[in-house]
Amino acid sequence: MFVTLLTLFVIKHFIADFLLQFNYMIEEKGRYLATGGVQHSAIHGILTYFILLYFTNPHTASMLALLDFVIHYHIDWAKMNLSQGLTTDNHKFWIWLGFDQMLHYLTYILIIGILL
Repeated sequence: MFVTLLTLFVIKHFIADFLLQFNYMIEEKGRYLATGGVQHSAIHGILTYFILLYFTNPHTASMLALLDFVIHYHIDWAKMNLSQGLTTDNHKFWIWLGFDQMLHYLTYILIIGILL
């Protein structure tokens, strides 16, 4: 079940971070509690809820989805502030982006660990 859940979370991450993330979300993620960042993280939480609903009860799915929402929001907010002013030409941009992605995947491992 671990591999199945992790696979679903990786697919979810691609959908939420790349297909359903729009420019205004990216632009607003660095301002604490700005609409774009909250909406982006809410998409992550909602998709997490629907994945987990198949594997557990609605209450547990809700609590873990909320955890994903909160952690995702703060990872993105911190990354946006730490990488402010950097462009794709700067090596530090890629370090912060990679670190951000690693933390998101570690969050999924944490959620799966709590569930199992």
